[in-house]
Amino acid sequence: MRNHLARAARTLPALLLVLALIPSAAAVTPPEDKPKPEEVIARHLASVGSAEDLAALKSLVAIGAAKAYARTGVGREFKGVGQFASQGDRVLFALLFDSNLFPFEKAGYNGESLTVAQLPDGHRSALGDFMMSHGAPFKQGLIGGVLSTAWPLRAAGADAPRLSYAGTDKVEGRKAHKLRYDPRKSGGLQITLFFDAETFRHVRTEYQISIAARMGRTAEMSVSQLESRYRVLEDFSDFRPQGKLTLPHSYRLSYTIEEQNATRMLEWSVAFTQFAFNEQIDDKAFSVLASK
Repeated sequence: MRNHLARAARTLPALLLVLALIPSAAAVTPPEDKPKPEEVIARHLASVGSAEDLAALKSLVAIGAAKAYARTGVGREFKGVGQFASQGDRVLFALLFDSNLFPFEKAGYNGESLTVAQLPDGHRSALGDFMMSHGAPFKQGLIGGVLSTAWPLRAAGADAPRLSYAGTDKVEGRKAHKLRYDPRKSGGLQITLFFDAETFRHVRTEYQISIAARMGRTAEMSVSQLESRYRVLEDFSDFRPQGKLTLPHSYRLSYTIEEQNATRMLEWSVAFTQFAFNEQIDDKAFSVLASK
């Protein structure tokens, strides 16, 4: 018995030394993949098409059936036609509905100025007000994602946007890499781009801004006025080949407005069925105030 204990005592230091040299499970587990922004962009662009086909894209028009929803309140729904049109850095976003109450949503950027159409009552819609107040989505070419020739991730060199990696999140149940977009002039708008972690397709853009309440005439009035929050999501799905590119055929734009004790949720969607590439578009089409 003593001999067994002696042999065990002599073997124990060697065994401990061997165990110390074996990496733990935590040590051999690779760290979470944190790609650089330029790696995400490169793989994203490759998911759309070849460098040659992307460079050859000068104009793009996508048209499909559109719906508009009011997710709060009465919950009305409108049906119509939706369109994205782009040429170079110029972009047109138009939704037309068969309704006298809510006939359209239209906004255009002609490369120099942003115009947003007013409704028949002389006022802009809630979405129109947001677009007019925060022009970065149009002026930076973000609106519409890869459905637009103005998509800024196609730029290189000095014109390339400033991006930083912001971790991962879930979009429709799938893991997505997040890139924080830092536009040249955003007016306080926070912009985040989401890319599917497996395919690197651009699946979402998020725009957020919070605006502090104005100072009231009394301290009590100031306390009662809460910060207002505005959030717009562009979601892209149903990616399929179209021409020489792979493009989303389903588009959803949702707008959430949180003001004091009230929250409004609005949503628009388009199922694109018609695409046209490299056709000449009249410059006047990108100024909605000049169009009929």
